Order: sequence, then C-alpha cells, then structure tokens
Amino acid sequence: MDSVLNLAPLDLPAEPSWWPLPTSTWVVLGGLLFIVLLRLGYHHYQTRLKRKALGHLSRLESRPDLPALDCLLRRIALTYFPRNQVAGLSGEAWLAWLDKQLDGQLDGQLDSLQFMALKEGWLSGLYGNKPLEQDQWQTCIAASRHWILHFKTEGKC
Repeated sequence: MDSVLNLAPLDLPAEPSWWPLPTSTWVVLGGLLFIVLLRLGYHHYQTRLKRKALGHLSRLESRPDLPALDCLLRRIALTYFPRNQVAGLSGEAWLAWLDKQLDGQLDGQLDSLQFMALKEGWLSGLYGNKPLEQDQWQTCIAASRHWILHFKTEGKC
C-alpha cells in the first residue's frame, strides 16, 4: 500500500530520557528527604535527655551515692511523666512505680534488675546509715541504667 501512495516512512522522535527528572518528582523526593530529616532530628531530640542521664549515671558509677542516684531517677521521671504521678512517691511505692514503668521489659532478664528486688538495700542505703556494698551498688547502677534505657514514656514529652 505504501508503494501505491508513495508515502515516506514515519520519523518517530527519540524516546524521552529519564534525566532530568520532572519537577514533580523533585518535589516528591525533596518532601521525602525533609520528612526523613525531621524524623531523625526528632529522634535525636527525644533521646538527648536519656543520653545526658546516662552520662550522669556513668559519673555516679565510681562512688556509691544512693541519694544522688535516687535523685537522678526522680529528675528523669519528673521530666518524662506528669508531676502529680511522680512527686508524691517515696520508699516502696517509688520503687514499685519504677518497676511498673518498665511494663514487662524484664521478661527473660535477671530479677535483680527490678527495683523491688533491691528494696532492702535501696531503702537502707537511702534512708539508713548503712552504706551499700560494692556488688549491691553495681546492681543498683545496672537496674538504673536498664530503667533509663527501657522505660515507657508518656505524659510531658
């Protein structure tokens, strides 16, 4: 049929290149990058207090000072939880509250990481005049470190 009509063959344009990307693709990629950077910044902001608390804890580790350790845990709790939930707690109620915030995070862990398991040594070291032995102190530090890393946040932050 072409020979009868004497038509020239069609000249098709070259296929479009994938580069440069269309403007809409750049907008979507920019938006995704912005969201990822925002999430990373937010995560860094949220964990900075825990990193700072772990720094304080490592400074406390060398010398047994249970009142300072208790004060550190209380400051952390007041930062992350409503004041009316934390401020009135002391003694066994405070230790039970600390354990409750882990909410099952100790499954499979040693019972020594529970604050209620440390109750006698903790309370006598905090309110009595009997200092903690080094192994008791190390257990208190380990329990505190575990609590700082794994408590479930709610409330203010």
